[in-house]
Amino acid sequence: MTPSDLAPRRLAPDLMVHPLGVSSGTSRWAPNAVQPDDARLLDGLRRALEAGGGEGAAHLFDTADGHRCGHAERLVGKVLKEHRGHRAQVASKVGRVQGSAPHPYAGPRVRHQLEQTLENLYLDELALYTLESWDFGPGDRYLDPVVEQMRALRDLGQIRAIGLRGPGFRSSSRSIRRFLDLFDRICPDVVWTQASGLLPLADLGDEDLGAFTARHGVGLLIASPLAHGALAGGCADRALAAWRGSADHAEAMASAVTHGLAELAGRFGPSSDALARVALRFILQQVPNAVVVAGAGDHQLAGHDLHFLGQPLSDHELGVIDSVFSRIRTVMIQHEGRAPSMEVNA
Repeated sequence: MTPSDLAPRRLAPDLMVHPLGVSSGTSRWAPNAVQPDDARLLDGLRRALEAGGGEGAAHLFDTADGHRCGHAERLVGKVLKEHRGHRAQVASKVGRVQGSAPHPYAGPRVRHQLEQTLENLYLDELALYTLESWDFGPGDRYLDPVVEQMRALRDLGQIRAIGLRGPGFRSSSRSIRRFLDLFDRICPDVVWTQASGLLPLADLGDEDLGAFTARHGVGLLIASPLAHGALAGGCADRALAAWRGSADHAEAMASAVTHGLAELAGRFGPSSDALARVALRFILQQVPNAVVVAGAGDHQLAGHDLHFLGQPLSDHELGVIDSVFSRIRTVMIQHEGRAPSMEVNA
């Protein structure tokens, strides 16, 4: 029986999904990343889809049109097409792919890109469509038309919820102000961000992004909760890719991650599933309005079956985990001099 704290969560007014979803990945699609292993990703997506369903909700699959110009969407679509009758909900993003338009948000670009995204995914609607970039042209000339388009798409039932990318850990005060201004002007249903034990939710001043979205009755979608696999026992270098510094700094930070994970492994178990359980529950239990999406293909995660997350962590266990992650972050920040930039175009 799945613990009650893992019951379906309301991500948006008409969108109930399991708290643990699936991502086509974030770091694997970076311009300097090695070409992803399509077969491995497809296998992970298939296992996750087959593990979904039940309990009145479905898995959320998160992808983006900017991931190799729709390649990630087409991989997700291939798996969905193979499983006709699936109950998966799919989220994607817009704002990075320009095509032949003068700007990714120019004219009817958002509507046209949604049509292509739906074709890539073999779907008639998206659960969530997120505005990934904060660049709306000079003087925000495209902002109001884009908001009108997004609301029209929601009214027509082509998307169920409007998303806005949120700031990241230690984003600049300028970036935080930009997000808050866009939040007020767009009125999104969901905020999308990246966070993990190594990179916590953004601090907005009086509250973090989790408390902010909860106070506004807005859902929170958290990607990269395992720090690109590092917190499930993967290569620490992947978690440190966003941190700039010398080779000596990178070695010191990798050592801090390795030693911290060894401490957690000694208490909770050394397997990748045990470490993933710790990292995922650490977020899910502290941010009750959040849904997290872990990458498919990077690790087994028991097919993204909620049962592998087991029983809730105690307050004492959460404190131990927080202490370990805090020590790792201290080392990383000391050697870096500043946190990595998680900002989008402002």
